[in-house]
Amino acid sequence: MKRAGRDRRALLVAMTPPAPFIVDIGSDHGHVAHAVGAYATERRPHRTGRLDLNWIIADGLRPFRDVDVAIVAGMGALTIIGILADSPPPRVAVLHCPDDPPRLRRWLAGNGWRIEAEGLAREAGRFAEVVRARPGTEPHTGLELEFGPRLPQDPLWPEHVRQLLGHWTNLAEATAGKAPEKHADAMARVQWLSRW
Repeated sequence: MKRAGRDRRALLVAMTPPAPFIVDIGSDHGHVAHAVGAYATERRPHRTGRLDLNWIIADGLRPFRDVDVAIVAGMGALTIIGILADSPPPRVAVLHCPDDPPRLRRWLAGNGWRIEAEGLAREAGRFAEVVRARPGTEPHTGLELEFGPRLPQDPLWPEHVRQLLGHWTNLAEATAGKAPEKHADAMARVQWLSRW
């Protein structure tokens, strides 16, 4: 396995607080579940990995009524949102979506979650963003929320900003004179990121 995958797993482990009942949803091979002492879940029996774990065949968090920590990682933002919206909230959620972290943060903030910690890990030429949230009120809004209110504390933040700035600058140039709304949005993001 590539080093980048190990970096993301290590970050997920580091951001998972110790607790009596931890569930790793969609655990795949079970590496994170094993490292934090979690119950590992998959929707289908043939997907289960390591034999030295407690596996539960489950769809999301539906079978559980009292979860201390839920790890939901490596899924799309909409899938993670669906899992959290469809179940009693865990006391802590450790989340990673590779496709749209801003959408996930907006949903968390609008649905009774507070982001208490975030971290970055190198992955496949980009940066994986991991969010830890608890039920509560999120004070951050706008682009500060979308780009990660706690990410500036991460040592990889300057590199992450450079990468994001390149992406949004390219998009601003590509939409200039063609798509006014997209261009204005991209320019707003370029200006915000340029502060760093």
